[in-house]
Amino acid sequence: MLGGLLACSIACNPTGETVTPGPKPGPSPTPTETAPAQGRRWPAPPPPTAPKPVRFPDVASFQLPTGLTVYIIENHEVPIVSAQLVVRCGTMDDEFLAAFAARMLGQGTQSRTKAKLDEAIEFVGGSLGAFAGTHVSTVFAHSLASDLKLALLLMADEVQNPVFPPAALDKVKQEAKAELRNQMAQPGVLADTLFNQVVYPEGHPYGRPAPTEASIDAIGLPDVRRFHSTFYRANNAFLLLSGDITAEQARPLVERAFGTWATAELRDLPPNPLNRFTRYTLPSELVVHVVDRPDATQSTIRVGNLALARNHEDWAALAVANQLLGGGPNARLFQDLREDRSLTYGIYSHVEPGQAPGTFVIETQTRTPTTGAMLAGIFGHIARIRTEDPQRIEFENTVRELVGSFPLQVETADQIVGKVNEQLVYGLPRDYWRTYRDGLAQVELSEVRKAAQQYIHALPVVVVVGNAAEVRPQIQEVLPTAKVIEYDGQLRKK
Repeated sequence: MLGGLLACSIACNPTGETVTPGPKPGPSPTPTETAPAQGRRWPAPPPPTAPKPVRFPDVASFQLPTGLTVYIIENHEVPIVSAQLVVRCGTMDDEFLAAFAARMLGQGTQSRTKAKLDEAIEFVGGSLGAFAGTHVSTVFAHSLASDLKLALLLMADEVQNPVFPPAALDKVKQEAKAELRNQMAQPGVLADTLFNQVVYPEGHPYGRPAPTEASIDAIGLPDVRRFHSTFYRANNAFLLLSGDITAEQARPLVERAFGTWATAELRDLPPNPLNRFTRYTLPSELVVHVVDRPDATQSTIRVGNLALARNHEDWAALAVANQLLGGGPNARLFQDLREDRSLTYGIYSHVEPGQAPGTFVIETQTRTPTTGAMLAGIFGHIARIRTEDPQRIEFENTVRELVGSFPLQVETADQIVGKVNEQLVYGLPRDYWRTYRDGLAQVELSEVRKAAQQYIHALPVVVVVGNAAEVRPQIQEVLPTAKVIEYDGQLRKK
């Protein structure tokens, strides 16, 4: 089944030479340079308190004969229900068709015009919309519990009976081209696009090259309708209901709205496009990709590599390593390169989730003259976390921070729906969120360095968006073994 939960256990491990191609002089800061309390400009915050108790709510479920599975998360504090219909298709299946189909669902159905749809949901104070993500497309509705019947009927009408008017497609295409022009003018978007393009194999859905206006113009209504009729099927979707609702109350409402939704033969659903990529190779040399923006006064930087899939067993250990290195303002990168050295306003790292291996990425900006110093600092911290165990107090505070922040992520019905959605999309165990904090607390200090050695590589992909004439000499100074490749503002190699 398309978008079936890919049980990808591929973990990209460094191979070959593991010596960091170090900046000069000295590849690594000393422990005193980046100790958590060193060089602060204001008093350190108090240590974290004991974790707040939290119990992830029960999730009830049932399935319609059509194959549509429904999940119910009860929360009776307020008389509101949030509904999310999740279809297993996204921009990884087609970059624009997924987005266009989702945007155009609300442009009218066979029985209701766009004005009628908007009027009906607004009359009861609700909302209705849709969007496409990487792996799935989501149609959402919010309403009072007493108006859930209407909200589900409107949602079902949009999903099952869209008309896709030609004028709506023209408008969506114009909006897409305007958005593309805006994005291509942003250095952060250029950096992210090029980073993903060079870190993934050619043709990978996670690393497509920058689109063009011509590719948008080439899309026609038959393409959008074909995409919708292929993927928007009952047995290729699931429905999440969260709020003042029970499974017994939900079943007749869902059956009335979605009971006749057409199904698809499994053989007719396209395979998950990620399945074509079973091997991932890592760089054998250090390459710095420079996007030339001659008028830039600062450099936008990405440093990172392929890491692991979201459902990999090492996720918790890497989460701790990432948090310690660059997960927030108390992390090493921020405290050293921002607080102590004043090289940036902010520097962070994160692990991008994926059904296939995601990425570990360090993100920052710095003034053009300090680009080399920033790269030297980043490589020094990569070398340190790969070769040294953290101090016990630093490790314990990092774990407490991660464990203690989880209750803030499951306070609202929408947040809980998001967690259940994440569990289903990435194929996580059914009890994943119930045991999530336990998994973090069980990470051993020695596992931090081990995770860093496996998933924070000594030969990362480096992208710099800035003034090439000024940053190239700095790159050659601090990373003398690096190969430099230059691109223009449209991400074309020079």
